[in-house]
Amino acid sequence: MQNQPQPSNNEQRGQPRISVEFPATISVGSQLTVKGQLKDLSLNSAFIKIKNSIFLNVNDEIGITIQCSSNDEETIQGLARISRMVPGEGFVVYFTKIDDNSLKHIKKILQK
Repeated sequence: MQNQPQPSNNEQRGQPRISVEFPATISVGSQLTVKGQLKDLSLNSAFIKIKNSIFLNVNDEIGITIQCSSNDEETIQGLARISRMVPGEGFVVYFTKIDDNSLKHIKKILQK
């Protein structure tokens, strides 16, 4: 069995990432919903800024909804896992399940 190269802590991003600011809603089961702000986005992941402290761990699965415009038609939604916590700032998620329309919106945003 070959060893797979591991990304370094300095460069874990395999996809281009752009800075954007959209409202984001994070849900953990039916118990907790937290409002945040998208800081940046790539095809497979996003950084979510949150003001309040929430007790989440790396690999926790969350529901995510990102409002890309004032109308409800441009929404990215699905499931994601937390890949990195940044205390006092927010966390990085990687998307585990998003629908085709959400994927189209992400690609459209990345092309701007």
